Amino acid sequence: MKNLLAIIFITAFNIFISGQNKNTINCKITYLPTIRHESTSTKISKIQAKKIDSLIHLKSYKVDLNDNDLKMLKELYDKEDFQGNKIYKISELTFLILLKEKEIIIDFDRINLFSEKSITDLISSVIDGSPFTLTLNTKNNQLTFTNNFSGMPRLKELREYLIFYSIYNELTFCGNDNELVKNYFGRKNLMKNLIYFMEKLESY
Repeated sequence: MKNLLAIIFITAFNIFISGQNKNTINCKITYLPTIRHESTSTKISKIQAKKIDSLIHLKSYKVDLNDNDLKMLKELYDKEDFQGNKIYKISELTFLILLKEKEIIIDFDRINLFSEKSITDLISSVIDGSPFTLTLNTKNNQLTFTNNFSGMPRLKELREYLIFYSIYNELTFCGNDNELVKNYFGRKNLMKNLIYFMEKLESY
């Protein structure tokens, strides 16, 4: 009888804990070199969870570009390093098409075919900075994204970045006043990731 009660208690406890973890975004950040840790959990409503489930199952992601986006992309397109070489090497034709169409469509299946052969692809995050782990739980899905708020996602992580970008701009997580997170999921950083994606797309 005692064993049966113990099993019932453990089962009920596990269901309770499992229920608590549903419809949440858990954020863990480590601040280097101090090794200070920060953990937060953000509750997701049922309506938001349905939207997020739809995001997770998208095969492609469309970004509509406004005038300010195009201005930022133009600045990135013209940006040079100290030797006078362009940092983002996309062709003039691709850039002109981008200006004309005012949108970027990212095919997630195509990204999965890319090999990560450059040092930028393989080590896109900085050694120090603020590595993080985001864990998203809904009733139907779980998604984990690990990167560095002081770096940028690898090409194959662009899907996860875009999903959490979309969520962040409707539901703030990792605290309301964290500037690192705001900048990482800000519009300017999105444009950097998109132009980097277009550069890689042209090279394959």
